[in-house]
Amino acid sequence: MSEFSWATAALLFCTYVLIDILYAWYVIAVGKRQAGVAAVSSSLLYSLAAYGVLTYSKNIAYIAFLAAGAFLGTYIVVKLKK
Repeated sequence: MSEFSWATAALLFCTYVLIDILYAWYVIAVGKRQAGVAAVSSSLLYSLAAYGVLTYSKNIAYIAFLAAGAFLGTYIVVKLKK
């Protein structure tokens, strides 16, 4: 397990906020049959998720920051879509 870094934790948190926002946009775009938006969202989503997996697989303490980022990302999208 690698050393814990607050900078990495903050970056992972922000990454997962963005991932959840992109995931929501992806689902909305698929529902509206917007192929281009869905494709771009999907490619960005999986690229960022790969970074996240590589980061927390080195130190499981980062999972808490991942979960908090995912929570906030979903909360933001649902709140704004009302």
